[in-house]
Amino acid sequence: MKNFKSFILEFKVEVPAAKDTLGISRDEMPQVKSADYDALIAHLQKNGIKMKKKTVKASSLKATQKNFNSDKIVKAIASIETLGKAKPIIVSADNYVIDGHHRWLAAKNVGANIDIIQASVNADELMKSVYSFPKTFTKNINQ
Repeated sequence: MKNFKSFILEFKVEVPAAKDTLGISRDEMPQVKSADYDALIAHLQKNGIKMKKKTVKASSLKATQKNFNSDKIVKAIASIETLGKAKPIIVSADNYVIDGHHRWLAAKNVGANIDIIQASVNADELMKSVYSFPKTFTKNINQ
């Protein structure tokens, strides 16, 4: 049996290759604070987008952004037991993650299910609607 230090040294976080994403850089991805999530969902619904909460296999989702911070993924993996208490991942009808990439990849790396809110529109339309929400902002890869 390996000790914890050996396990951590051998652990490799798997992320999608850029070619397997929609190619959007992290600093162009919409971000919404947890405190504003309910208002975002109301905004999307007001714009005719239906939203449905569900739990899915993390492996069934696809990445929109093309770059990731492995430290953020490892941190999310370390708190995987409480990941279900975090805000749900926002996903398009065509299974692209719009908000919550690092939490999604944590669940995917450990083979877990994840709570999502799935929109009734494709990734492009959902991105436009999220950007139109007044409290949307962006972050760089290290934020």
